[in-house]
Amino acid sequence: MLPLCGKTFVLELGRDIRFKAKQELINYLHEQNARISYILTASTDYVLVSNDIDTYKTRRAKQLGIPLVNVEYIYEYRKSSNETASIDIKRFIVTSAEDKENFSKSGTIPVTGGGNPSSSTIKPVKLDLSKIKIWNSDDVEIPRFDELTHAEIGKWAIFKETNENSDVYFSLELQIIPEEYNNQISNDYQLRFRYEKQTITTSKGKISLIQYAFSNDISELHQLYASYYNRIATMPRIIRIRDLLPDKLSSKLLLRSLFLHRIDTQMLDDNVCQLVESLWIESIGDLNKILSVQPEAIALKTIIEAEAALLDIKSDSKSSSEAETRFYSLIPHQKSFVVDLVNNRRALIDKLDLCQVEILFSSFFFTPCVL
Repeated sequence: MLPLCGKTFVLELGRDIRFKAKQELINYLHEQNARISYILTASTDYVLVSNDIDTYKTRRAKQLGIPLVNVEYIYEYRKSSNETASIDIKRFIVTSAEDKENFSKSGTIPVTGGGNPSSSTIKPVKLDLSKIKIWNSDDVEIPRFDELTHAEIGKWAIFKETNENSDVYFSLELQIIPEEYNNQISNDYQLRFRYEKQTITTSKGKISLIQYAFSNDISELHQLYASYYNRIATMPRIIRIRDLLPDKLSSKLLLRSLFLHRIDTQMLDDNVCQLVESLWIESIGDLNKILSVQPEAIALKTIIEAEAALLDIKSDSKSSSEAETRFYSLIPHQKSFVVDLVNNRRALIDKLDLCQVEILFSSFFFTPCVL
């Protein structure tokens, strides 16, 4: 994937950048599948500047923690012969040395206050983001956190930003493992913050960014959650989604929670109930062919334990063979569907998907809609 793909830039260039050069810059960003916005929005990743100019837009960006990046960063990509090579953006951050160090640790610039003083719903957040490491979902050494077995949702919010050619969704989650279930064998931390940004365009499809922060200090992650919430909620074109289930957005943990509790404790409407019922009937037909027991006879707790066994296999643990045996004992299969899961990654993924179907519809099946 191109390094700039999916990134949203606001251009705040000085007069030293002529019109023709600016158009060439815009065209290059479009070629790299980057987005250009003319106002600061919740989906803005960076503000491109040609020098350390002081304008309302740059001051507002600093207040919101959006990094100012020298335009030379883009020129470096244009000069590079390797289109997929990544260039260290920290070299081009236009701010103090302290903020550069903070950006290298957290990917944002600490919020310094400001914002809309007339808003009574936004509380000021005093948080040094440099103390919290932000992990990308594909980082190799990301800390362990057993989301699917015992974790619970402490706080969540889903926002939508509507633009001319795209929709951008934001999902914030504060995930907690209760003290009685927390152990160092499967978890490095008891608390996890999850941030997801999903951009959907008609021309390029869906681009997702998922990041995490971990801690054992609830106050620390609560403030981090609040800082993200405040930044997004105060932006233009933003609405908070409360009455619709997101499509493949947010964690499996939150999606399961939204189904079980309905959104904001409101009952699902008739159309959603009929859709889920039809999907359930279709899935039951497939499951009857695969399983040697009735699908509805398998308890939700059993399905979650079976999924945990599959995750043990996926993590290449020494007990993969034992985990495979445990899975098939928890979810009995017809003989023709019993396959090697230790050496067959494709089959393993299929079984994980099978568990998700069971979890989703088992939860709904035993919690009928009120029509």
